[in-house]
Amino acid sequence: MGSPFLFLIVKYIFFYPFEVAMHNVLTVILGGGAGTRLHPLTKYRSKPAVPIGGKYRLIDIPISNCLNSNLYRIFILTQFNSASLNRHIHHGFTLDSFREGFVDIIAAEQTPESQSWFQGTADAVRKSLKHLRPHPCKEILILSGDHIYRMDYRKMIESHRKSSAEITIAVIPVEEEKISGFGVLQVDEKNRIVDFYEKPKHPSLVEKFKRTKPVESETEYEWKVKPYLASMGIYLFNVDVLEKALEDESMMDFGKEVIPNAIQKYYVNAYLFLDYWEDIGTIRSFFEANLDLAQPNPKFDLFHSKNRLFTRIRHLPFSKLNQVTIQRSVVSEGCHLDGVSLRDCLIGIRSRIGPGSKLQRVFMMGADYYETEEERELNRKIGRPDVGIGRNCIIEEAIIDKNARVGNNVIIRRRSIKEHVSGNGWTVREGIMVIEKDAIIPDNSIL
Repeated sequence: MGSPFLFLIVKYIFFYPFEVAMHNVLTVILGGGAGTRLHPLTKYRSKPAVPIGGKYRLIDIPISNCLNSNLYRIFILTQFNSASLNRHIHHGFTLDSFREGFVDIIAAEQTPESQSWFQGTADAVRKSLKHLRPHPCKEILILSGDHIYRMDYRKMIESHRKSSAEITIAVIPVEEEKISGFGVLQVDEKNRIVDFYEKPKHPSLVEKFKRTKPVESETEYEWKVKPYLASMGIYLFNVDVLEKALEDESMMDFGKEVIPNAIQKYYVNAYLFLDYWEDIGTIRSFFEANLDLAQPNPKFDLFHSKNRLFTRIRHLPFSKLNQVTIQRSVVSEGCHLDGVSLRDCLIGIRSRIGPGSKLQRVFMMGADYYETEEERELNRKIGRPDVGIGRNCIIEEAIIDKNARVGNNVIIRRRSIKEHVSGNGWTVREGIMVIEKDAIIPDNSIL
């Protein structure tokens, strides 16, 4: 018997049952968040549609984690500013016809039974159940569309089944100064969740949830630095339990209402995740997470041999670099850089930067299109900068959103971390200058 046949037999015996088991899981990604704390990046798009890493969007992360975990039945619930997210999903994640899988969008809708839009995470799933029911499954995995992490969901599913839990929540150790932004929890010796509170702020609550010892493979040092367990917003429900947990239509949110109520009725288990995970909740955290990708040893490594990050295929040309000085920076495909100096920068697709410009700690998201020579000639006639960054600019500590036009001799300096001001096409948040999407910054501007 030849080796190909032997390989198929081994795969069928050892891997096929596991793949079938994964087929019993339906995935729901919550993609409808307004993302107000990321404004103005969310001015024209939902939070999961915000560009990251020069060529990706936040929604690519949970979808890629699913595909790398052999989870091929994926629904994405959308509502707020969803046009760009819907377009990205449509062009980027059409699964082949030889696999029983899909990446489908469920948009918020008004029906005779309900005239309201999604009112929260739990309400979004509740109103979408009628679209999920035709797809047989044992468990439903609920994910957020706006976190940066790499996770094999199969391990969480395996833990859920071995423990005979009815609900499993992925949790991560956090420092005391961060717990006011998370749902924190207590577990017993079997990792069963016995108490849960969403975003505690009172000192007595903070002290109540402090752990007295490490859990599982956690070291004593890790436990002392991060003595609290926080929910990652990743939930695995037995499908019948999810239906029951959502029966009370007054409960709109998983963290605030559904989960605290469920731990009183069901076996809710904690699945500990000890790898890198970042909640992109603010402009500062978003900015730092992106610039970290350009460092020699980034926390979120895109050069992963197995768990790849998938996105839309654009068929762009290589980047043209002429007399460019680069230090700890990333330049995406389809860019044109001439006589530029980059230090700790992330340059997105189709970016153009003119001669003499110097960028330090800048995330330039790039452009959705190339301007033609005729369009560039029109720009010169009407005194409008081309899409990109012009000549002899100095830009520090800034985010340049898609399709922005920054003219010649523009200076953007570091700002105070406490400063929060805005102007025509620009906003300062947490000391970071954000040049808004499609904004025009005229020649010789000083911001």
